[in-house]
Amino acid sequence: MSAAVFAGRWWRSFTGGRAPQPPRTPGRGREGNSLRLRIWASFVGRDLPPSRRGTEPATEPATEPAYETPAGLSRPVPPRDEPRNRQHASPLAPGWFALPPLLTGGGLTASGSDAVVLETSAPDGRSRFLVRRRDSPPSDLRPGVRAEYSLELVLRGVDAQRPMVTTVEYATADGAGQVLLVPVARGRVGPPASYVRLPGFSAGTAWTACAPAPVTSGTAWDAATVAGSVRAALNEATRDAWRQVAELVGDDLRGVIEGELA
Repeated sequence: MSAAVFAGRWWRSFTGGRAPQPPRTPGRGREGNSLRLRIWASFVGRDLPPSRRGTEPATEPATEPAYETPAGLSRPVPPRDEPRNRQHASPLAPGWFALPPLLTGGGLTASGSDAVVLETSAPDGRSRFLVRRRDSPPSDLRPGVRAEYSLELVLRGVDAQRPMVTTVEYATADGAGQVLLVPVARGRVGPPASYVRLPGFSAGTAWTACAPAPVTSGTAWDAATVAGSVRAALNEATRDAWRQVAELVGDDLRGVIEGELA
């Protein structure tokens, strides 16, 4: 190979120029390749494939949407039109865990009867949550069947020498926050359990709960939350658990509990 031919071949490979035969792809050997690699390829007479490195458009990292925190709750929850299996919007505090939402309203039940529509457990397996649905007959002013939900909380493997309380939080259908205290005390037969109403709970509701904690003389709650939680009790076992709680808390909360139980 003569010096003139070699020099011409080298220059065309380095600059991406076209050889007389065969035609080359425009930009081949130049697009995205470093200068050092282009010089080496030109010296040995080798074509480099176009590299797309550095040519892709930059994309912004995905960010989580900012969720609102309903009044009364301690953390934000996704809106009701978000995907139901979406992970919880913010990290939970130690001892708290997310509960699966009720995906659908389920089939209708006979008026006055309860049907279990959701059953789940805490991560440690010691707390069992059973959501029940009761369909109320329509009224003259509000046509259609209205669904009401309740929660049965059962503790297993827990030595409840004194009453324990689990806190449940969720956003109601109108966007308000609901905080519900569920006391559980050891009964005469079977594992400790309570049965409470879930005011404002509906299908798709995002909700969380905390691990049961024993009640002590230093336990402090909001009086309005205590009053609403006592009113949510649906059976005598739950009301008896509140009586045991009243014996342990301060005078102010004792008065609230006893007033709601009267």
